[in-house]
Amino acid sequence: MKGSIRRITELFDGNSKHLLIPVYQRNYDWKLKHCARLFDDLVDIVRQDRETHFFGAIVGHPEDSFTYVVIDGQQRLTTTSLLMLALIHSLDDGTVTSKAPNLASDIRDSYLVLKTKHNATKFKLKPVKNDNEAYSRLLHGDVPIESSTITANYRYFRERITGGELDGDQIWEAIFRLQVMALDLEKQDDPQRIFESINSTGLELSEADKIRNVVLMHQPSHQQEDLYENYWNRIEKAVEYRTDWFIRFYLVSKTGKTPRQDAVYEAFREFQKNAKSSTREILSEMRDYAEYSHELNTASTGIPAADKRLRRFNMVKHDVTLPLTMPLLGEVKAGTVSADDFTQVIVILDSYLFRRFISGVLTSALNKIFATLYSEIHRLRGERDRFSDVLAYSLRRRTASGRFPTDEEFKESFATRNLYNIKGENRSYLFECLENNWSNDTHDIAKALESQSISVEHIMPQTLTSAWRNDLGPDAEEIHATWCNRIGNLTVTGYNSSYSNSTFVEKKKRDNGFDHSPYRLNALLKSSDVWTVAQLEQRTEALTEVALKYWPLPSTDFEPYVPPLPSVPMGDDESFTNRTIASFEFGDTRKTVASWKDAYVEVLRILVDERREEIFAYASESNDLTVVDDSYEIPTWESQVVPGLTVMTANSTRSKLASLRKLFNHLDVDTDDLVFTLRNNDTAVPADIVDEPGPFAELTKFLPSIEELSSTAATEEDTRGLRKEFTEAFTRFTVANPQGTLPGKNLPDLETKAFIETATAEDILAALSLMFQVENIMPQFHRLIASGTVVQWLTALASSSIGVSDEHRGTTGSLPLDGTGTPATAQASVTLSPQWEALLDATVSDVEMQLVIAFAAADLPVPTVGYETDDGEVLDFAWDDVRIGVLLDPDDNTANRMSEAGWTLCPPDAAQIAATMKNGVS
Repeated sequence: MKGSIRRITELFDGNSKHLLIPVYQRNYDWKLKHCARLFDDLVDIVRQDRETHFFGAIVGHPEDSFTYVVIDGQQRLTTTSLLMLALIHSLDDGTVTSKAPNLASDIRDSYLVLKTKHNATKFKLKPVKNDNEAYSRLLHGDVPIESSTITANYRYFRERITGGELDGDQIWEAIFRLQVMALDLEKQDDPQRIFESINSTGLELSEADKIRNVVLMHQPSHQQEDLYENYWNRIEKAVEYRTDWFIRFYLVSKTGKTPRQDAVYEAFREFQKNAKSSTREILSEMRDYAEYSHELNTASTGIPAADKRLRRFNMVKHDVTLPLTMPLLGEVKAGTVSADDFTQVIVILDSYLFRRFISGVLTSALNKIFATLYSEIHRLRGERDRFSDVLAYSLRRRTASGRFPTDEEFKESFATRNLYNIKGENRSYLFECLENNWSNDTHDIAKALESQSISVEHIMPQTLTSAWRNDLGPDAEEIHATWCNRIGNLTVTGYNSSYSNSTFVEKKKRDNGFDHSPYRLNALLKSSDVWTVAQLEQRTEALTEVALKYWPLPSTDFEPYVPPLPSVPMGDDESFTNRTIASFEFGDTRKTVASWKDAYVEVLRILVDERREEIFAYASESNDLTVVDDSYEIPTWESQVVPGLTVMTANSTRSKLASLRKLFNHLDVDTDDLVFTLRNNDTAVPADIVDEPGPFAELTKFLPSIEELSSTAATEEDTRGLRKEFTEAFTRFTVANPQGTLPGKNLPDLETKAFIETATAEDILAALSLMFQVENIMPQFHRLIASGTVVQWLTALASSSIGVSDEHRGTTGSLPLDGTGTPATAQASVTLSPQWEALLDATVSDVEMQLVIAFAAADLPVPTVGYETDDGEVLDFAWDDVRIGVLLDPDDNTANRMSEAGWTLCPPDAAQIAATMKNGVS
């Protein structure tokens, strides 16, 4: 094998060169995020004027003079080919321009197609299996295969090119600067063995290995030694060489996101790129966090009360809390949190997690909760507030799978749950705490259970004898089935095997029996002569009282100035009716949305990107999604998910979530993985903006999330994702010359109350545009979010329609209607308020449903469905306050009777109904 660094375009070059991907290779599977990273790299190449950019390795076998078999690297070659094709088509249709008039044809002829001696066109790259058909259609300009990832990524590159970040010449120059390590097999090399070797599961570099290399590699030798010995080596020792594990939780704590275990290196690189700290400063903080994690995991913080609680807390694996407890311990060291406050935090966390375990609350929500919990508390906490008080508030405000079980829920579950058939670590922890709780005179129950010197004993045995049946009475079997594995019937003893199925009296009186037990858990047994339901209930009540005190529900008087937005997992049966969404989080994506419809479509797009072929196959057999061709005109009650796929969106929130849950179950995706963040009822958005989209809905949708971060305690990392989202959304609202709109004003002038109170919508857009101009020189966006200025601007924008130019107006809400009363613009969408969604739920046919959508689009008042008049007549739709009604199947007799009763009957036409109301007919 021989290798060399080459431009990737050289692999496509040559009039007769055919790139063949063998059939044994997997299908093309780059996701949109990989394409996004490549295009971002192209932008960086141009903006930083980098001569080259390394793009990985390509391994090939020159089979003959004309055929190059790709052994490894087909993903990169296929993606590069799609990128070149997208550039060619964008040049052809004028989306981008080039100084070279023949650039498109030159790229096509030199790098994508082969000319045969008969002038037939063949393609240089032949992808594998089904990918080849999708690829060929794109090059031929035929109808694309929308279910193919090939098509999806081509479309992505077309969209990015359309965005105008680079012109045609810059894109081509950036592609030309991509370099690969090209490894060509020689005659003696076996292609199959090489392929197996490349794709074997040999010992790979760990994520920590790659991170260590990247932080140390570019340092001078003497600094490498210092950074390794004084930082990296101490990190590894502190975490007992579980370095991948530690860095993952460090990143969660710093970024609020949980990277996959195999993506820790990429997450660290992204964190390092955004951080303003030097390598030494990052490693110094990592070393501190590593030492904090060691103190927490070994219960050696130096705070006696906290360490005592931690020793028991650590009996069960609670790594999920580290993103909160590591920086918190740092605050204790810095003196900003007291030792007593820290101890109370550990008690609250212990109670929260154990109560959830006993109550059977799913743990899937915990990663997302603890990923952002510290930063949330940091923002909410005032100078005089105890950390534990804010923690109690933050945990108790949560619902569904994030909830802190109440005393009632905990008592019921503790008394009735099967606490014998649970994990050994949970059982040891349970009996350790019940036995020792707050006492200084303790027995090491957990260690004794681990060494098997004692075991968990069923007081009433697992198998009933005739003697036990006599003692329990005629309901013995029912009592046994109900109580056998409950806490009231479980204890610990060192003589389980000798007790066997003995009667209660025998277990009490024998040598080393319950009467001689040293354990507090057996106190009631000593004073009981029989063991029946009465004693089981009495002991259950006593142990439940201990549990309620040891794992208390914390109380707090803390109230934040701006309440956090509630986050609720979708789950299987959670109702979101009459709730307004602010954003959602799913996988690596967190997205702000204006409506449930937007969230629905965006989640589907994420799923399509990850599981494209499965989704299209599901859609072909499902009523929830529809596979369509290019000629399909999308009606107002549907939305496009991706080209070739639409979904009904003019339906209720309940219907949307039912469809999502059904799809999640089909794909075997946990419904708790999708988390919705909801608006508070007292959000800053005016009431008339919340449900119906205004001309600036794409900007005002950010109000709740930005308001939540309007705190001087918010860090740049807290606002980073939101700033990026808003910046992208604002592009089409940019005012080219904001100084012309706001003559003589600078940014500080626009932050004043006097400006904001009188500002028009155009003024606000100009203010935001000026902010973004300044941002490139002196970043201000984060400061203006934290100070509350952006919230004030957006609130003014949401309330204002004065001075709005046509280019900034939306299309929904004022659509012309055609002859059927349906909005005339097929591509326009209708966003339904909760009242209209509830009405849609009450419809019983497609005709009624389409009418409801048309009524909503025409901005009619919400009617009553199936309205019964005083005379017993039933109208399909009625506005009883103005006595206007609709009958879908009218007859003359009914119409005459309704007219005599003072009703005006209209045809099922939204435009005519609107006109009737306007004319005041009743």
